[in-house]
Amino acid sequence: MTAILGLRNLSKRFGYRTILQELNLDIQAGECVLLLGNNGAGKSTLLRLCATLLKPQQGQILYEGMPIDEDKHRYLRDMGSIAHESRLYGDLTPRENLHLFGVLYELKDLPHRIPQALQDVQLGHAIDLPVNTFSSGMTKRTAIARLLLQRPKLLLLDEPYTGLDQNSVRWFQEYLIDFKNQGGTLLLVTHQLELGLELATRVLLLNQRKIVKNQSSSMVNLSEYQQWLSQS
Repeated sequence: MTAILGLRNLSKRFGYRTILQELNLDIQAGECVLLLGNNGAGKSTLLRLCATLLKPQQGQILYEGMPIDEDKHRYLRDMGSIAHESRLYGDLTPRENLHLFGVLYELKDLPHRIPQALQDVQLGHAIDLPVNTFSSGMTKRTAIARLLLQRPKLLLLDEPYTGLDQNSVRWFQEYLIDFKNQGGTLLLVTHQLELGLELATRVLLLNQRKIVKNQSSSMVNLSEYQQWLSQS
């Protein structure tokens, strides 16, 4: 079976410092892969590479068996991401941000779907306010609304719960569970291990620039994951 996302000898350096070295990985459709590692292990760098925000010095990223550069527009249409930076335009409103995104990726029925997506994340009252006036939680919810609008096949999530209140975390977790149950694929980085393990089918540990553990989530319990991190 062709993996939905594949890494082939992927390496990344910043100056003379090697962050990731010759990573190889296949993620199948419907999996949720939880990526663990201490600060500086390269987790965010890997997600940024997969989101095309960084370029590797070596290797390839494959989407459904093809290098992503061969049809980057299709990959970006099918791939949704949440990262530390929102990639929203601060001087635009949520409505304008989502409309711009929807037009770029040729999404349909935007006048109806944009208000609905923003209502779903409890931002209907702020639909026409500039994003640069928002709290971090409201900004994160706007980014989540963009995912609802997009309906991606693959999600790359870097600390997606940060900045959300308890009710928003639970709502978003239910969305992710439903997304996975409908065949969606996730690559997830979070320090909230309980939430990550609720979703994960597989867990990876990054250490010393490489993937040093790759196990089914059913084979390792929470205390063992915490021990991995303390020893890495």
